[in-house]
Amino acid sequence: MPSFEQLKELLHPWGPLRAQPASDWRGTTALPPAVADFYARVGPWGETYHASVGPVGCTLAVHGNPVCIPPLHRLMDYQAGYAWVSHPGQPIAGWPAHWLVIAEQGGDPFIFDTQTQQVLFAFHGAGSWKPVVFAPDLPTAVGALATVANAFSALSDEEADPDGGLAGQGRQKITDALAGFLGSQERALQMLAAWEYFE
Repeated sequence: MPSFEQLKELLHPWGPLRAQPASDWRGTTALPPAVADFYARVGPWGETYHASVGPVGCTLAVHGNPVCIPPLHRLMDYQAGYAWVSHPGQPIAGWPAHWLVIAEQGGDPFIFDTQTQQVLFAFHGAGSWKPVVFAPDLPTAVGALATVANAFSALSDEEADPDGGLAGQGRQKITDALAGFLGSQERALQMLAAWEYFE
C-alpha cells in the first residue's frame, strides 16, 4: 500500500491538496475511517473556478474522460444518481448501502466497498451494477489513477493517438509506469483490464 506522502506527490500535478477533517463530510452515515484518513492526510481539494461552486477536487487526465476525485464536502453529492435519486431519502434499488462512490469517470463510478475495503469499478448504463475489483484498498486505487494520469500526460504527440486511441509505445509506457507503482507487470495488466482502459 502506498504511503500518504507518495499519494500527495502523485496527485500534486492535478490540483491543490488540503487536509480536510471528517466534519466536512455531509453524509447521513459515518464516514468510513479509510476515507477519513485519505482526506485528512492527502486531501484532494482542487481549483476554485467560481466562488459559488468552490473547489472542484482533482481532475485527472487519464485518456478519454477524466477521473474526478471530489473534495470531502462534495463527496456526498457524488452519490446522487447511484445510491439515491434527488436526495438520500430516495434510495435507488440495487445499490448496496456499503458502497461509496469516491471518484467517477464520465458517469462510471469508482466505488469504495466499506465491507471489504476494496475499490471497485463499474460501467453505467448496463441495466444493473456489476462492478469488478479495481484495487485492494483506497490508497492503491488513487495512486494507480494518478500514476496513469502522470504517465499519460508525459506521452509525446506520436505516442498519444489524436483520434482517441493510444499508440503501442504509449500503451507500453503507461503499463510500465503502473507496473512500477504496483510492483509487477501482472498486477498492472489486471488493473488496466478491470478498468478496460485500452478498450
